[in-house]
Amino acid sequence: MTALSRQRDGDTELWWQLFRLSSYVSHVLQRKLMRRHGIGLTDFIALDVMRQAESKAMQMRELAQATGIKKATLSRVAERLERRGLAKRWTSEGDRRVTFINLTDTGRKEVDLFAATFADELRTAFRRAAGSPSMAPFLKRIRSEPWP
Repeated sequence: MTALSRQRDGDTELWWQLFRLSSYVSHVLQRKLMRRHGIGLTDFIALDVMRQAESKAMQMRELAQATGIKKATLSRVAERLERRGLAKRWTSEGDRRVTFINLTDTGRKEVDLFAATFADELRTAFRRAAGSPSMAPFLKRIRSEPWP
């Protein structure tokens, strides 16, 4: 028996299915967002979290926590978003260690277009994955079981 032919326990197999699904969907979303809007998935995630905050500015630390993006990576994301005029950063007057970020008016308009592409492509990717014999039961299971 080779290492690749061994059976995995249920939780390990579930994790592998989740990993494969996440990798597939992330790849599709990255490619479509880049092709249609010239924006990467990580940049979109940051924009979408800021959009959910509406017009309220966020500390970069809060944005990092909300997105799961490392602070160093988020700094590069913020630079790209500022260059495109989608977001604006500034340092707190009261504490120079604190940096705020929020969407510009252009960013608010653009993120809605990005979000529409994201939602359409996400639906398509899940539909395709649901057609796979190995993914269909997994998707059914994660959609039907409540999350804590």
